[in-house]
Amino acid sequence: MTDSILPEPEDSRLNIQTLINRLSNQDKTVRAEAMCGLVAIGKPAVPACIALLRNGDWKVRYRAAEALGLLGDGEAYAPLIAALDDEKDHVRYMAAKGLGQLGDPRAVEHLGRMRSDENEFARRSAARSLGAIGGEDAIVALREALADEAVDGVRVAIREALSGLGADGK
Repeated sequence: MTDSILPEPEDSRLNIQTLINRLSNQDKTVRAEAMCGLVAIGKPAVPACIALLRNGDWKVRYRAAEALGLLGDGEAYAPLIAALDDEKDHVRYMAAKGLGQLGDPRAVEHLGRMRSDENEFARRSAARSLGAIGGEDAIVALREALADEAVDGVRVAIREALSGLGADGK
């Protein structure tokens, strides 16, 4: 039986640093568990996760963006917007997903611009997040993305988002 990496509430600061250190582990399972541990800590982990978006290791930035989306704290909005411009497509994907989880309508404009992202998975994530956020501006952004999109998988994600919003995906 292995020791749990999930924190005890009374020592969250110590556990935050331990979990941050584990985000650099070569084993992706350890990194995923560390991210879950940060989410379990809750709001006290938000500043650390925001700081991790500037880490030199894209895998750490990816997990930090994932944690911020799951934490759902509005303080993560601006850092996740900035992460949409990350050099690594995995981070852009997760930043877009996190913005959808936050549900802040201010993200619609930024997510709409992702229709020109070079990575199809980042574009899919942006489409799903626009669908999660909803509203007329999201529908307009999705329709514009659909008109520009050549990749079938992304077109499907856009149509699903539009359908979820009760809009026509033609």
